[in-house]
Amino acid sequence: MGKQESMDDWFQMAKDYAKAEKELKVEQWVEVTLYYGYADKQVSLYHYNLPREMYFRYEWVIRWRMARLQCKYPKQIISKSLYFYDKRSGESMDVSSCLSKLISAKAQVTKAERMMREYIEHNRQNNMFFDENTDEELIRFRKKLESKKSKCAECEERLEVLVQRRRNNQ
Repeated sequence: MGKQESMDDWFQMAKDYAKAEKELKVEQWVEVTLYYGYADKQVSLYHYNLPREMYFRYEWVIRWRMARLQCKYPKQIISKSLYFYDKRSGESMDVSSCLSKLISAKAQVTKAERMMREYIEHNRQNNMFFDENTDEELIRFRKKLESKKSKCAECEERLEVLVQRRRNNQ
């Protein structure tokens, strides 16, 4: 049976993600489109492009605009479409996007480094025969950490290539 995660683990994970986003200088924005119709005949009625925090703070404005448009077009169903993205790179914030994978990889590296520090401190205090250079578990852990860092660097390079392509196409 596995260890049950505590709320502290979740909070720490959220902090690791926030740290990774801060290091990457991610500017989270949302593109909101109000429309009626279906996929083949969509009519765009209104378009917002604003920071994510502002969207969540002033979501009532969008609901008000939707109600107003519903009164203007009573026979149509008014819908909204949300697209979350990074303003600086233009990359989507979807789970499968390159930017999200990079943020996740950086958060995992941060977590692994913290776990390694805690392991070393614990063994220094409680094991008088502990040697960082010969401890087999620590050597395996460092190899895994290096592979995670190399994957993170590869993901960063892929994101840079995507951003350069997007800038060249514009």
